[in-house]
Amino acid sequence: MARVPEVMVVDQDPQARYEVKQLAKHAQLSVTGEAAFGTEAVSLAAELKPDVIICGMSKPPERSFQTMEALLDLLPETPIVAYSWRDDAEAVRRAMMAGARDFFVMPADHDRVLESIKSVLEAEERKRLRMTGQAKALGPRGMIIAVFGAKGGIGKSTIAVNLGVALSSELAHSVVLVDGDNNFGDSAALLDLKPHRNILEFAADLDGLERGAITDYLTQHESGLWVLPAPRDPLQWRGLGAERFRKAIGMLARRFDVVLVDTAGALGDLSLAALEEANMVLWVTSSDFASINNSVIALETLQQLSYPEARIRLMLNVTSVDDGVRPGKIEEVLGRQFFWLVP
Repeated sequence: MARVPEVMVVDQDPQARYEVKQLAKHAQLSVTGEAAFGTEAVSLAAELKPDVIICGMSKPPERSFQTMEALLDLLPETPIVAYSWRDDAEAVRRAMMAGARDFFVMPADHDRVLESIKSVLEAEERKRLRMTGQAKALGPRGMIIAVFGAKGGIGKSTIAVNLGVALSSELAHSVVLVDGDNNFGDSAALLDLKPHRNILEFAADLDGLERGAITDYLTQHESGLWVLPAPRDPLQWRGLGAERFRKAIGMLARRFDVVLVDTAGALGDLSLAALEEANMVLWVTSSDFASINNSVIALETLQQLSYPEARIRLMLNVTSVDDGVRPGKIEEVLGRQFFWLVP
């Protein structure tokens, strides 16, 4: 699961704060604090730095708007969701003018609150990606996502395959999964596909290849996901260099909304090429010592190469609930928070 969003509730009315807190808790959100309008809210937000602030529009309304504006001045990247006990256009307009990203009417159900929180966080993430030059999915190149793990046998390929199927079937994106594991790539086998061509043939024919002919080298799954498989014989990878691999990824990115690259479990030339091309890196680790230790070393290596750390999203694949290693301890060792916990 993803990291639970942390929210802070602001309202002058203690009873209103209580009701909103209960809604947030039922929506499986983490309520880190509550405050009345004014300095109390601003000082607490500065201390807690929540993911989202839920702010009421109870009387006096001017105090509510002033508080929202002060919160945005303090934490401009923290979205505010406003709520009111009145459903009227003027209340919505004034909330938006004060800087609120979304608005709901009380009494509300927890699904509505969760939907609002998720939508503003997703919008903030898209904004951040645009600001850092990573949001290329709507430009001339699709989004390139590299799925990497510093060790084999941690479920990296399974995550890549499931993500590709979900993006294709549930979100209706055009998605291609590139099996870039030059050890023992098994994406096609995981999907029960029997491909006739592979990535080496595609890379060899890149020069002069027509856009319409790209899918001739791919195999499509029933979900709609396209797959560019690895060769059956790992020794054949010797004929593919990093620059050619990079060019293959780039060509696919001009044809598909999303290019998923399942990399090898080591920082070899091809994996580094995929990471350099990627807009986002889903970095998979498990809770066993070797996986964590290898991740520490690999992250240090990327730092030496001045790799943009903002692209990396750390994922923990929980392979055993009995190993006694808590996610928080792994975060401490790796020096970053988990973006996603699986399962």
